[in-house]
Amino acid sequence: MKKILKKVTDETINELLENEIILPSSYFQSFDKHAKTLDINLQDKEFHENLNLFIAKEYEDINDYAKKTLESLNKVSLATKDAKKAIENKDESCLQQIYSQMEHLKKELDEVTNKIFKDEITNAFNKKWIYNKFLKQNNTFKKDGILVLITVENAEYIFENYGQLIFDNLQIFLIKYITKKIKEEKLTYCIARFIKNKFVIFFDEEDFKECTNTLNNIKNLVSDTTLKSKSGILIKPNFSYKIASYKKGENFQDLVDTSFKNQS
Repeated sequence: MKKILKKVTDETINELLENEIILPSSYFQSFDKHAKTLDINLQDKEFHENLNLFIAKEYEDINDYAKKTLESLNKVSLATKDAKKAIENKDESCLQQIYSQMEHLKKELDEVTNKIFKDEITNAFNKKWIYNKFLKQNNTFKKDGILVLITVENAEYIFENYGQLIFDNLQIFLIKYITKKIKEEKLTYCIARFIKNKFVIFFDEEDFKECTNTLNNIKNLVSDTTLKSKSGILIKPNFSYKIASYKKGENFQDLVDTSFKNQS
């Protein structure tokens, strides 16, 4: 159910992305249209039952995340009090135990954060991370940087002819390969899935020309690669990109709308 709803949502947003204003009526019309292309009957009783189960599971997950976060915060509070006493008593053994507890708590909080802010398929950040962590509350950039909009090419063809698994593996390969090559260049970056087959790379305080050269080199290397599935299917991975610099205080959505315009 989640994959179906996500695909319909991605198709809807992709269609409406270039519109300056998106009215609720426009969104619902587009959503209904794309749902029908996937043979989803929004009035079907079974669909509504599955949707209700999905929503219930989402609420359950949210409550679980909140519970784990509160438990971790309570543990941090207790550890802070214990650390204060240990410092006063110069108890190094106790401080070492508290340090180990804090490391464990950090791992627990990281797991919760990853479930919320990471893409399930590629392990890149997701759109929630962009709007809740990377940007300010008014959706503007916190500082200057460079934005790259990546589009996985031939996505529809690959999905329709080879299925979800092959398409997922293609995306996993591309994101892993791109991030590996960027790391080799020692560039400071973050990568997030934006919608459907589109990803966003944020470069922090890097040279525009160097970022462009790096992406060109990666694109050329990828174009010389052929992937082979376990069933023997051969696929040529490919991506296109657009790059733009941004300033602190500039609106993210405005930059995305401009950069995505006329990009398939």
